[in-house]
Amino acid sequence: MLWVLACCCALLFVSNAATADVTAKAPAAANTEQPPLWRQVAATGAPDSFHTIQAALDSLPTTGPDAKRWAVIRISPGLYREKLFLTRDKVVLAGSGLSQTIIQYPILRQQFLAARHTFSRAALPSGARGLQQQLEKDWGAAVVNIAASDIQLLDLAVHNSYALENPQDPARFEHQFAVRGFANASRIITDQSQFASNGADTMSLWNKQNGLYLHRQSFFSGRVDMLCPRGSALVLDSDFVNHNQAATLWHDGELSPEQQLVVLNSHFHGVSGFMLGRRHYDGQFVLAGNTFSSALANQPIFRRTYPLEPQRDQPNRYGDRNFYLQNQIQNQSPAYPWLADNFSAAQATAYADAQSASMTLFGARWQPLAELARSRQWLSNK
Repeated sequence: MLWVLACCCALLFVSNAATADVTAKAPAAANTEQPPLWRQVAATGAPDSFHTIQAALDSLPTTGPDAKRWAVIRISPGLYREKLFLTRDKVVLAGSGLSQTIIQYPILRQQFLAARHTFSRAALPSGARGLQQQLEKDWGAAVVNIAASDIQLLDLAVHNSYALENPQDPARFEHQFAVRGFANASRIITDQSQFASNGADTMSLWNKQNGLYLHRQSFFSGRVDMLCPRGSALVLDSDFVNHNQAATLWHDGELSPEQQLVVLNSHFHGVSGFMLGRRHYDGQFVLAGNTFSSALANQPIFRRTYPLEPQRDQPNRYGDRNFYLQNQIQNQSPAYPWLADNFSAAQATAYADAQSASMTLFGARWQPLAELARSRQWLSNK
């Protein structure tokens, strides 16, 4: 449980804005939905409760009149040693607090793929179809595997514990997903939760076509690319801790010039010389109001290429698209030149606050702050 204590201590760095009630930040969602279905999970085996989270997920109707209703699964305090598979839309997993409800499982991606006899070191494919075919082989390679949309992870922790449980494995720092989203997984929300591993790609939501994600008051830790969305993601009032001198953020937005990774009012910490971000595919990074520890490396967000294996290089249609406003490095002024403000006036307005940023990024397609406010209301009324 030491990792939980460390993570909770890091959360003390979250900005004061993070303590505000989400209901004050967003309009209420339209009340056109039926009341949600409810399930209770208790590791202690309490009466009228499921003993595992997966059992509660499996109990949800997928046909009939209740198939399209939202479902809220409330999870009591405890350590849940299980791997989850979410295949039904409209599910809220609501824990009892990020230090109270812990979903933990040890799994290394390359071992998982080797066991399935599908592991290959082939070049990264270009284009959505070839890439998605390769990535779909990961089903089951994460602690939380999501092949559904409208999923919310609230008030809980997800920990891929492989590296800690296998300290002698020389590959222990390779890819180990806490959460992995697949081709049809969109409109994913995390709030007041933490996602930890000691390897690569901790939070990997990889719907390349139309992935839409909101991370609010969330905590991410790992060794490289710990938040690596494909599609568009908005991060608010969150914390990052990097255990390695490698990139913290990664983005794939090659299918549309509108796809972005937007990070507002968040905090970045790490070992001395940790880097901010990188991309393999075309990506777009928008960062405003963030604070970086003095350990941040003087290394701009960069495009990863392979001089000795040029077949692995991806197209570079749009060039670098890295935008900054009012970011600061602790105990350092001014910040590195590449971190200097370069927002246009229109961008300053578009990302002025959480609601504006959400409208800019998602438009009429999705209102995640309103949906989160509705889920919080359900939980407070139950």
